[in-house]
Amino acid sequence: MSNFKNWLGSIALSSLFLFCISSADLVNAEVPSEAKERHLTILHVNDVHGTVEPALAPNISTNSQVGGISYLASLIKKVRKDNPYPTILLNGGDLAEGSMFAYLTRGVSYCKALGSLRFDGVALGNHDFAWGQEALDKMIEALDSPVLLSNVQHLSDGMTYKNTEPYRIIDVDGLKVGILGLDTPDIRHFIAEFKLEDLEFRQSADTVRYYLPLMRKAGADLIVVLSHIGYEEDIKLAQEVPGIDLIVGGHSHTPIPNGKIVNNTMIVQAGFKTQYLGKVDITLNLSDVWNITDVKAQLIPVICSELTPDPEVEAILKPYREEAEKIGSEICGQASEDVLYAHREAAKLNQIHADSILQAAKENRPTLPGFDLPGEEKPLFGICNSRSLRGNISKGPILYKELYSSLPFTEENYVTMKVKGQAVIDEIEDDLCDKATELAVPCGLIYKYSSKRPERSRLLEVKLLDGTPLDPEKEYVIVSNETMSRKPAFKDAKDKRVLGPVQPLYFEAIKKLSPLRNTPDQRVVRVD
Repeated sequence: MSNFKNWLGSIALSSLFLFCISSADLVNAEVPSEAKERHLTILHVNDVHGTVEPALAPNISTNSQVGGISYLASLIKKVRKDNPYPTILLNGGDLAEGSMFAYLTRGVSYCKALGSLRFDGVALGNHDFAWGQEALDKMIEALDSPVLLSNVQHLSDGMTYKNTEPYRIIDVDGLKVGILGLDTPDIRHFIAEFKLEDLEFRQSADTVRYYLPLMRKAGADLIVVLSHIGYEEDIKLAQEVPGIDLIVGGHSHTPIPNGKIVNNTMIVQAGFKTQYLGKVDITLNLSDVWNITDVKAQLIPVICSELTPDPEVEAILKPYREEAEKIGSEICGQASEDVLYAHREAAKLNQIHADSILQAAKENRPTLPGFDLPGEEKPLFGICNSRSLRGNISKGPILYKELYSSLPFTEENYVTMKVKGQAVIDEIEDDLCDKATELAVPCGLIYKYSSKRPERSRLLEVKLLDGTPLDPEKEYVIVSNETMSRKPAFKDAKDKRVLGPVQPLYFEAIKKLSPLRNTPDQRVVRVD
């Protein structure tokens, strides 16, 4: 802990020094004695994942497509214009990885468009490291917005990540708003080690505990944590660290319609992929210090039929879009109806993804030269992380860009490994917990469960396709996507072999199954 304090101390002092030089007039400004009330609006988005085009979101609207950065920008500008109070705009991280458009420039084109929205603070997410640190540095430059990252240390010099600052304090009508950024400490579950060279991700609560008094000393009247650690971790943070006024979250893709108050901290999050704009209205009164007297949170859906694309964003996108369309307009198949994915169900697209890696692993078929070939034993079955899928496929011709957005992660590989049946059971049970954000999607395996039973005892049966029960004590060679293979249930896995990226396998399977229908099978059965 002493090394952590030394590191944080050096960062905090340098950050405070810079702040005092650049913003001394704000710190020393006095609130007029007659001004006893302040109103502040905080707008927020998170996990936009490079979303350029609107998309189907039947849970939000059955009459219109939803989202898209141009429509989001239009909504932000409308709310800013109509709002009578000062407004701050924040972004909770996971900026670009997630669309073909963003991938072609490794996020630079998309971050230029995001930057035009003039964010007051941007956190980084795990996916922002997916293309490596050099690509991230270029994204930050293109974003041209304050990037806040308090819990990531360069091991070589003890400083926070380059081109970022731990926190900033801005003056809003005489009110000093302190904003501190966090990324998930669990990042190595998502990102390969070589992309995180020289970096250490510190625990959230320890980091916030250290910086809170420094922010107060620097003049902050209101403390905002811009967090990419997930909804459940935000709740823990609020419980463990008093004194946070607002947590603007990300990472778990959780839409929180009216926010949630935990230990006097309001927690908000705006879903993902530009589907919502979050809005928090805060009223404060001055006695000896500013005190929050009222806080209201809401989510505003980005309904495209009610908005027009923002011309400034469209102008930024235009040259990149023309190039992207040459690639993205390729027809890769047909869909006879809308075909859906899900994060808490074994939906049709999730099943296609899982089956595609099982088939490739059985054929001993790595998708790129240089990847390890598996041994003689071929997997009988596998399980996949449902969160790899990120988009539906609309009825009609399936364009390459839509297919890419459905499974956008070029860096995600598939692996074979030897594990006991109990490890598979444990992982399935973990993903059936109430607070889980994903589901274990099986291939070559069937399971039944009851959501009414106590957590981690919900599985009723797990069988191979031939009806043989899964033996907890037997070792099996299984296939999985790499992110799931890093889960704690598989920490004792043997003979783990990386075979190559999952994306081309999924694309190939979609083409072979065309014309596609939304006909999921019953490989996962919820009995109640």
